[in-house]
Order: sequence, then structure tokens, then C-alpha cells
Amino acid sequence: MSENPPEGPAAVEPPPGMGPNDYEFWDVRTRTYYERQEDGTVVSRPYNEDENRQADEAQNRTALEITVTGLSRLLSEDIFTNQGYLAGAGTEAQVKDQVDRLTAQSTSQAEMLSALARLVLSRLDSLGIAIP
Repeated sequence: MSENPPEGPAAVEPPPGMGPNDYEFWDVRTRTYYERQEDGTVVSRPYNEDENRQADEAQNRTALEITVTGLSRLLSEDIFTNQGYLAGAGTEAQVKDQVDRLTAQSTSQAEMLSALARLVLSRLDSLGIAIP
């Protein structure tokens, strides 16, 4: 006669970071949910679709915030550079250099505005520039 396999999830070792009194633990890196049972054993399961979406959105929010913060730090330098150019008459080479700088500034500001718009609108499904 064969034995029936145990029902439900199998017990696992608690992951690093899950304290002895923690009831649940969300491992975002591995996308695994751990839960301590009443008898003290710990079981795990992979994130479900909704949990994966929430984790993706949280990562995207962080990436967008880093983008906005980093690009906003460049604004004062860009303004200083532009004011310096406007203060004097430039040679043809200086004008070309300034056009190159303005093009780069325009691109970084567009990226920053897109990231800001995604944050304000809570459109965290992607990091793309276009907002569907």
C-alpha cells in the first residue's frame, strides 16, 4: 500500500531576515512569500500575479524617483552653463558646443518630466517615456 503525500505546502527553513517571531516575510529579491504556521513551521510560495505587479511597481517607483533626483541635480549646472554662454559672444565652435549641450539638456529634461509624470499619475507599470 502506498502512502498519500502530505497535503498543503511543505515546511521550509526561514529565510535570512525572517525573525523568530515574524508571522510573514516577503522576499522581494526572490519573489517568495513565507508564512509561519501556528505550529511554528514556515511554509513558502512564489508571489502571485498581483504581488508580482506590486513588486514591479515598487521597483519602478524607486527607479523613477532616482531618475528625477539625479536629473534635477543637473539643472543648476545647466542653468549656470547657459547663463555663461549668454553673457558673451561665442565663436562658431562655441555655438556648436552650446547647441550640443542644449540638445543633451533637452533630452535629460524630457526624461525627467516623463519620470515625474509617471510618479504623479501613479503610472508605474513601466519606465518608458511614453505614457499610454
